[in-house]
Amino acid sequence: MTDVELRVEALSLSDVSAIPPEYVRLEEERTDLGDALEVARAASDDADAARIPVVDISAFDGDGRRACVEAVRAAAEEWGVMHIAGHGLPGDVLDRLRAAGEAFFALPIAEKEAYANDPAAGRLQGYGSKLAANASGKREWEDYLFHLVHPDHLADHSLWPANPPEYVPVSRDFGGRVRTLASKLLAILSLGLGLPEETLERRLRGHDQHGVDDDLLLQLKINYYPRCPRPDLAVGVEAHTDVSALSFILHNGVPGLQAHHAGTWVTARSEPGTIVVHVGDALEILTNGRYTSVLHRSLVSRDAVRVSWVVFCEPPPESVLLQPLPELLANGAGKPLFAPRTFKQHD
Repeated sequence: MTDVELRVEALSLSDVSAIPPEYVRLEEERTDLGDALEVARAASDDADAARIPVVDISAFDGDGRRACVEAVRAAAEEWGVMHIAGHGLPGDVLDRLRAAGEAFFALPIAEKEAYANDPAAGRLQGYGSKLAANASGKREWEDYLFHLVHPDHLADHSLWPANPPEYVPVSRDFGGRVRTLASKLLAILSLGLGLPEETLERRLRGHDQHGVDDDLLLQLKINYYPRCPRPDLAVGVEAHTDVSALSFILHNGVPGLQAHHAGTWVTARSEPGTIVVHVGDALEILTNGRYTSVLHRSLVSRDAVRVSWVVFCEPPPESVLLQPLPELLANGAGKPLFAPRTFKQHD
């Protein structure tokens, strides 16, 4: 079987009416699956359905600073996910990013294979269809492009598509802007813990460890979810938490993201002008569980292709020791819920 035949896009384009058994989820998982468009429509029509919080962080720079911190803290503690407005990412930058990513995935599969990864050999970056072994042993209905986007001097630019030609400058610009946004959000989240605003970023960068002051790493993953003839049997990405500190998500307007909250799956609604932010495992560890690493998944659709852009904001893999902040454990305030580990050990 060739690589092209392994791509989910190739399956979708073959107009199959059934999906191969390796994509069919376990029976207990299929009870609440469905077409992403239909599920989102039903959620939108339900006035009583839970909604992922929307927070405008532009207020942090003005008179609404305290209220902004409280809103972000509440969302991070109670949900582990939020829609962020006032994020400072210009609309034209996001439009160019979407256009470049969609243009790459519009290329023939054989041309995209020039950037193919090889997870079995430990090469996770590049174009692929399975980033890591799934807990269920089942495959996910997605192809993707994955690579480091910041710091630029550490990136392997041979993995960045040369076509479309705007992909490289647009992605480099976007990576730098998200890095600035990450610092701002970490400052807000630090204040939400009652700590100085530099606390979380300093710990994630290892600034308080002797001889360590590495930058945060930003990994970009563009998820491409082709049309699926049986969205009631498959998922784009199975239920998981992100290992990152924070994850930043935007999409092409097609729904599909769901977060698990209060025992049920909540569909992310369309909130114009926002991006979605997840709390990941690294931040949950640092905050000793105060901030929740959100369980989430992605549904697929029989009628629409979904594309999402996810930036995983991560600490350096080996130089930083992740453990609950001592300030949160002082004076008998609590016991550590997580043993010390590096990000690589956790990942």
